[in-house]
Amino acid sequence: MSTNVSSTQSPLPATPPPQTFPLFPLLPAELRLKIWFWTLPPARILKISYSANHGTYISNTAPPLALSICHSSRVVAQSHYSYLQLGPTPIPIPISFPNDTLYISNLAPILSSHLADLLYNLAVSPSRHFLQSLSLDLRVWNELCENGLLSTLAKMRELREVNVVVEFGRNFGGELGFLDTPEWRRDLMWLAARAGRRLVEETGRLRLLRKADGRGNSSEKEDAEKGVKVRCVILTRGGEQA
Repeated sequence: MSTNVSSTQSPLPATPPPQTFPLFPLLPAELRLKIWFWTLPPARILKISYSANHGTYISNTAPPLALSICHSSRVVAQSHYSYLQLGPTPIPIPISFPNDTLYISNLAPILSSHLADLLYNLAVSPSRHFLQSLSLDLRVWNELCENGLLSTLAKMRELREVNVVVEFGRNFGGELGFLDTPEWRRDLMWLAARAGRRLVEETGRLRLLRKADGRGNSSEKEDAEKGVKVRCVILTRGGEQA
């Protein structure tokens, strides 16, 4: 004779994950370094703004946590990150030049009264020859291109990508992202193509000047042939067009 026994007991509550890992210091050093490496963020959009009160640039993007955990984590992070140098008294802004894109948004204080300062800071920044990806708000792009920006970009040795960013001014929250311009936005496609041609022309003009002065060399020619990709993108925040 079988008897069915029904259980009226409620399920046990889920055990919360531990907040600490006491055995971590006992792991082999090689394993600990690998763990710290995997805590580093992927490629980021490093958005900066201008603080008129402090007279310097500040980042709106959180720095990698590994820079502030312990000595070992900092050693790992510092082997992959440098500090952006922009302006006379820069606040340390960590950046991975091979992975991150520096994003200069609509810096109203700069466009109204510090335009010359921004152009000068870009032109003399020690970081300019390490930047590989630079993104600028469309309004900033239009304003700066009329005041010599293309010449500065043409002199950046490692620059490989320029994004002209369309912002719609929507106040969404979430992580920043770039969305490729849809094909039906022919106006933006034309803008990117025109910007690319102008940058190529400026690069060629500077190369001819260097040759005329006897300063041209094969490495500069090879860098020029690599080209800089210019495209228009749409800013997203939390997956929504912002």
